[in-house]
Amino acid sequence: MDIDWITVSAQAINFLILVWLLKRFLYQPVIKAMDKREHKIRSRMEDADAREEVAREEAQKYKAQADALKQQQDDILEKTREEARQERSHMLDVAREETARVRASWMREVNEEKAEFIGSLRRQTLEAIESIAGKALQDLADSDLEARMVHTFIQKLPTLDQEARESLRSASEPACISSHSELDPALQKQLTGAVHDQIGGEIAVTYTTNPELGCGIELMCNGERVSWNLSDYLEELTTRMEKAFKPVITEQQEA
Repeated sequence: MDIDWITVSAQAINFLILVWLLKRFLYQPVIKAMDKREHKIRSRMEDADAREEVAREEAQKYKAQADALKQQQDDILEKTREEARQERSHMLDVAREETARVRASWMREVNEEKAEFIGSLRRQTLEAIESIAGKALQDLADSDLEARMVHTFIQKLPTLDQEARESLRSASEPACISSHSELDPALQKQLTGAVHDQIGGEIAVTYTTNPELGCGIELMCNGERVSWNLSDYLEELTTRMEKAFKPVITEQQEA
């Protein structure tokens, strides 16, 4: 079979023209459109990535701010708790001090009332004992109360130790005997004789009254003192009363 080269050549030329036309008017616009669309898509993706990065940074920023705020809240809460603990401790200290002050004031009042009560009771007891003793001695003894006091006082003179006797013997001043009221001359003579017998015949003896003595007699000379008084017995009674009060006061102090 014979080939028509003219026809073949024409077809080849037509094909080339078709390819050029397709490329010129179809392929290139399509490629450009695709490139343009791809560029837009890439731009949008880059913009989305940028926005995502910004959002991530903002999220980290907000998270950091939230953490800082939480830390600040924790610090404020801890500070508030510490201030509350300090205030509670201060209030407890103030309460303890106030309690101690009130307790001390109360104890002072109790002790003052105790001392006042004991003093009043001591005075009343002394008066009662003197009155009762005077009546009892006058009713039971053959002599009056003064004679009984003188007799009791004379019995105390032998109890003087040697040092006291020497001090009284060497005294340059007279011995002074005091009583609540003036003694009968016969009783004074009896007392003077007893002093001379027990101390020495050279010592002078004078007599005076002292209403504060109560039911008793007292000899004073050269710093030495010899006495007998119902208040001496009352002192022992007072001491026992104070000992009896001590457990009560101690319990009140410990309460």
